Amino acid sequence: MLKKSMALTAAMAAILSSGSALADASVNAAATTNYVWRGVTQSTDTASVSGGIDWSNASGLYVGVWSGSLVGGTETDVYAGFTSDVGSLGYDVGVLTYQYSQTPDINFTELYLNVSLSDLTVGIASTVSAADGNKTGMFDKGDMYVSASYGFKAGVFDASAYGGSYMFENDNLFGNGDLDYNHYGLSFTSGEVTVALEKNDIDGANNSNVRVVATWSKAWDL
Repeated sequence: MLKKSMALTAAMAAILSSGSALADASVNAAATTNYVWRGVTQSTDTASVSGGIDWSNASGLYVGVWSGSLVGGTETDVYAGFTSDVGSLGYDVGVLTYQYSQTPDINFTELYLNVSLSDLTVGIASTVSAADGNKTGMFDKGDMYVSASYGFKAGVFDASAYGGSYMFENDNLFGNGDLDYNHYGLSFTSGEVTVALEKNDIDGANNSNVRVVATWSKAWDL
Protein backbone atom coordinates (compact mmCIF):
# COMPACT_ATOMS: atom_id res chain seq x y z
CA MET A 1 0.00 0.00 0.00
CA LEU A 2 2.88 2.38 0.73
CA LYS A 3 4.28 1.77 -2.75
CA LYS A 4 0.82 2.34 -4.25
CA SER A 5 0.42 5.61 -2.34
CA MET A 6 3.90 6.76 -3.36
CA ALA A 7 3.15 5.99 -7.00
CA LEU A 8 -0.08 7.98 -6.86
CA THR A 9 1.71 10.89 -5.18
CA ALA A 10 4.38 10.84 -7.88
CA ALA A 11 1.72 10.84 -10.59
CA MET A 12 0.02 13.83 -8.97
CA ALA A 13 3.31 15.70 -8.76
CA ALA A 14 3.97 15.06 -12.45
CA ILE A 15 0.54 16.38 -13.43
CA LEU A 16 0.88 19.46 -11.25
CA SER A 17 4.38 20.24 -12.47
CA SER A 18 3.15 20.26 -16.09
CA GLY A 19 1.28 23.50 -15.37
CA SER A 20 -1.52 25.08 -17.36
CA ALA A 21 -2.73 28.60 -17.92
CA LEU A 22 -6.26 27.23 -17.71
CA ALA A 23 -5.74 25.29 -14.49
CA ASP A 24 -8.20 25.72 -11.63
CA ALA A 25 -7.79 25.04 -7.92
CA SER A 26 -10.37 25.03 -5.16
CA VAL A 27 -10.78 24.15 -1.52
CA ASN A 28 -13.84 22.68 0.15
CA ALA A 29 -15.20 22.21 3.64
CA ALA A 30 -18.19 20.32 5.05
CA ALA A 31 -19.90 19.40 8.29
CA THR A 32 -22.38 16.54 8.59
CA THR A 33 -24.52 15.00 11.29
CA ASN A 34 -23.35 11.55 10.19
CA TYR A 35 -20.59 10.57 7.74
CA VAL A 36 -22.30 7.90 5.62
CA TRP A 37 -20.23 6.32 2.82
CA ARG A 38 -21.74 3.79 0.45
CA GLY A 39 -24.70 3.41 2.75
CA VAL A 40 -22.74 2.72 5.95
CA THR A 41 -21.92 5.15 8.76
CA GLN A 42 -18.19 5.77 9.04
CA SER A 43 -18.49 7.99 12.13
CA THR A 44 -20.59 5.58 14.25
CA ASP A 45 -23.67 7.79 13.80
CA THR A 46 -21.94 10.92 15.11
CA ALA A 47 -21.07 14.26 13.51
CA SER A 48 -18.04 14.67 11.25
CA VAL A 49 -16.17 17.56 9.64
CA SER A 50 -14.06 17.42 6.50
CA GLY A 51 -12.08 19.46 4.03
CA GLY A 52 -10.10 19.07 0.84
CA ILE A 53 -8.31 20.69 -2.07
CA ASP A 54 -8.70 19.97 -5.80
CA TRP A 55 -6.77 20.92 -8.93
CA SER A 56 -7.86 20.46 -12.54
CA ASN A 57 -7.08 21.81 -15.99
CA ALA A 58 -8.83 22.21 -19.32
CA SER A 59 -7.65 18.81 -20.58
CA GLY A 60 -9.83 17.03 -18.01
CA LEU A 61 -7.01 15.95 -15.70
CA TYR A 62 -7.59 16.43 -11.97
CA VAL A 63 -5.99 15.55 -8.64
CA GLY A 64 -7.14 16.09 -5.09
CA VAL A 65 -6.92 15.22 -1.44
CA TRP A 66 -9.74 15.05 1.12
CA SER A 67 -9.74 14.34 4.85
CA GLY A 68 -12.62 13.74 7.24
CA SER A 69 -12.90 13.16 10.97
CA LEU A 70 -13.81 9.76 12.38
CA VAL A 71 -14.22 8.66 15.98
CA GLY A 72 -10.63 8.37 17.23
CA GLY A 73 -8.94 9.25 13.96
CA THR A 74 -9.23 10.47 10.38
CA GLU A 75 -9.80 9.20 6.86
CA THR A 76 -7.64 10.75 4.14
CA ASP A 77 -8.36 10.13 0.46
CA VAL A 78 -5.93 10.96 -2.35
CA TYR A 79 -7.11 10.70 -5.94
CA ALA A 80 -6.24 11.49 -9.55
CA GLY A 81 -8.25 11.04 -12.71
CA PHE A 82 -9.48 12.24 -16.06
CA THR A 83 -12.95 13.41 -17.07
CA SER A 84 -14.30 14.12 -20.54
CA ASP A 85 -17.16 13.16 -22.86
CA VAL A 86 -17.84 11.17 -26.01
CA GLY A 87 -20.85 12.64 -27.74
CA SER A 88 -23.65 12.84 -25.18
CA LEU A 89 -21.87 10.48 -22.77
CA GLY A 90 -19.68 11.88 -20.04
CA TYR A 91 -17.09 9.78 -18.22
CA ASP A 92 -14.77 10.03 -15.25
CA VAL A 93 -11.96 7.50 -14.71
CA GLY A 94 -9.36 7.52 -11.97
CA VAL A 95 -7.58 5.99 -8.99
CA LEU A 96 -8.31 6.67 -5.32
CA THR A 97 -6.52 5.53 -2.18
CA TYR A 98 -8.19 5.46 1.26
CA GLN A 99 -5.95 5.93 4.30
CA TYR A 100 -7.28 5.45 7.86
CA SER A 101 -5.13 6.82 10.68
CA GLN A 102 -6.68 4.68 13.41
CA THR A 103 -6.97 1.40 11.43
CA PRO A 104 -4.23 1.30 8.77
CA ASP A 105 -4.82 -2.43 8.28
CA ILE A 106 -7.91 -1.58 6.20
CA ASN A 107 -6.24 0.98 3.92
CA PHE A 108 -6.99 0.22 0.28
CA THR A 109 -6.81 1.61 -3.27
CA GLU A 110 -9.36 1.32 -6.05
CA LEU A 111 -9.83 2.18 -9.71
CA TYR A 112 -13.15 3.75 -10.68
CA LEU A 113 -15.19 4.60 -13.76
CA ASN A 114 -18.36 6.72 -13.80
CA VAL A 115 -20.45 7.25 -16.94
CA SER A 116 -23.25 9.80 -17.21
CA LEU A 117 -26.03 10.45 -19.71
CA SER A 118 -28.21 13.46 -19.01
CA ASP A 119 -29.30 13.12 -15.35
CA LEU A 120 -28.37 9.44 -15.00
CA THR A 121 -24.96 8.31 -13.74
CA VAL A 122 -23.70 4.74 -13.30
CA GLY A 123 -20.37 3.77 -11.77
CA ILE A 124 -18.10 0.89 -10.92
CA ALA A 125 -15.11 0.75 -8.57
CA SER A 126 -12.71 -2.16 -8.10
CA THR A 127 -10.18 -2.59 -5.29
CA VAL A 128 -6.71 -3.13 -6.77
CA SER A 129 -4.62 -3.09 -3.59
CA ALA A 130 -5.22 -3.75 0.12
CA ALA A 131 -2.92 -2.85 3.01
CA ASP A 132 -1.97 -6.36 4.11
CA GLY A 133 -3.68 -8.69 1.69
CA ASN A 134 -6.70 -8.66 4.02
CA LYS A 135 -5.06 -10.68 6.78
CA THR A 136 -6.79 -8.49 9.35
CA GLY A 137 -8.76 -5.96 7.31
CA MET A 138 -12.09 -6.10 5.53
CA PHE A 139 -11.14 -4.80 2.10
CA ASP A 140 -9.30 -6.98 -0.39
CA LYS A 141 -8.15 -6.99 -4.00
CA GLY A 142 -11.09 -7.83 -6.23
CA ASP A 143 -13.80 -6.13 -4.15
CA MET A 144 -16.39 -4.51 -6.44
CA TYR A 145 -18.80 -1.64 -5.91
CA VAL A 146 -21.45 -0.68 -8.48
CA SER A 147 -23.78 2.30 -8.20
CA ALA A 148 -26.35 4.41 -10.01
CA SER A 149 -27.93 7.81 -9.38
CA TYR A 150 -30.59 9.93 -11.03
CA GLY A 151 -30.87 13.68 -10.50
CA PHE A 152 -34.12 15.61 -10.79
CA LYS A 153 -35.89 18.77 -9.60
CA ALA A 154 -38.31 18.53 -6.67
CA GLY A 155 -39.84 21.97 -6.29
CA VAL A 156 -37.08 24.30 -5.10
CA PHE A 157 -34.74 21.39 -4.38
CA ASP A 158 -32.13 19.63 -6.48
CA ALA A 159 -32.92 15.99 -5.70
CA SER A 160 -31.15 12.70 -6.33
CA ALA A 161 -32.20 9.07 -6.00
CA TYR A 162 -29.29 6.66 -5.74
CA GLY A 163 -28.25 3.17 -4.78
CA GLY A 164 -25.30 0.82 -4.78
CA SER A 165 -24.17 -2.74 -4.23
CA TYR A 166 -20.89 -3.70 -2.52
CA MET A 167 -19.50 -7.17 -3.31
CA PHE A 168 -16.53 -8.34 -1.23
CA GLU A 169 -13.91 -10.83 -2.36
CA ASN A 170 -13.25 -12.09 1.17
CA ASP A 171 -16.76 -12.95 2.34
CA ASN A 172 -17.45 -14.37 5.80
CA LEU A 173 -14.40 -12.59 7.28
CA PHE A 174 -13.81 -13.80 10.84
CA GLY A 175 -17.08 -15.76 10.67
CA ASN A 176 -19.20 -12.62 10.31
CA GLY A 177 -21.34 -14.11 7.54
CA ASP A 178 -22.08 -12.63 4.12
CA LEU A 179 -20.50 -9.16 3.90
CA ASP A 180 -22.12 -8.18 0.59
CA TYR A 181 -24.86 -5.58 0.92
CA ASN A 182 -27.04 -3.09 -0.97
CA HIS A 183 -28.00 0.45 -0.05
CA TYR A 184 -30.42 3.12 -1.24
CA GLY A 185 -30.81 6.84 -0.71
CA LEU A 186 -32.72 9.99 -1.55
CA SER A 187 -31.27 13.48 -1.12
CA PHE A 188 -32.59 17.04 -1.36
CA THR A 189 -30.25 20.02 -1.76
CA SER A 190 -30.91 23.73 -1.42
CA GLY A 191 -27.92 26.04 -1.57
CA GLU A 192 -25.19 24.69 0.70
CA VAL A 193 -27.39 22.29 2.68
CA THR A 194 -28.33 18.70 1.79
CA VAL A 195 -30.70 16.44 3.67
CA ALA A 196 -30.56 12.75 2.78
CA LEU A 197 -32.41 9.57 3.71
CA GLU A 198 -30.06 6.56 3.82
CA LYS A 199 -30.95 2.85 4.06
CA ASN A 200 -28.96 -0.39 3.71
CA ASP A 201 -29.82 -4.07 4.07
CA ILE A 202 -27.07 -5.01 6.55
CA ASP A 203 -28.44 -7.08 9.44
CA GLY A 204 -27.77 -6.42 13.12
CA ALA A 205 -26.69 -3.56 15.38
CA ASN A 206 -29.24 -1.15 13.88
CA ASN A 207 -27.19 -1.04 10.69
CA SER A 208 -30.27 -1.23 8.47
CA ASN A 209 -32.16 1.61 10.17
CA VAL A 210 -33.20 4.53 8.00
CA ARG A 211 -30.82 7.41 8.68
CA VAL A 212 -31.58 11.09 8.20
CA VAL A 213 -28.35 12.95 7.43
CA ALA A 214 -27.96 16.73 7.19
CA THR A 215 -24.82 18.16 5.58
CA TRP A 216 -23.47 21.66 4.97
CA SER A 217 -20.78 21.99 2.30
CA LYS A 218 -19.08 24.78 0.46
CA ALA A 219 -16.24 25.17 -2.06
CA TRP A 220 -14.08 28.21 -2.82
CA ASP A 221 -11.97 28.88 -5.91
CA LEU A 222 -8.34 29.75 -5.28
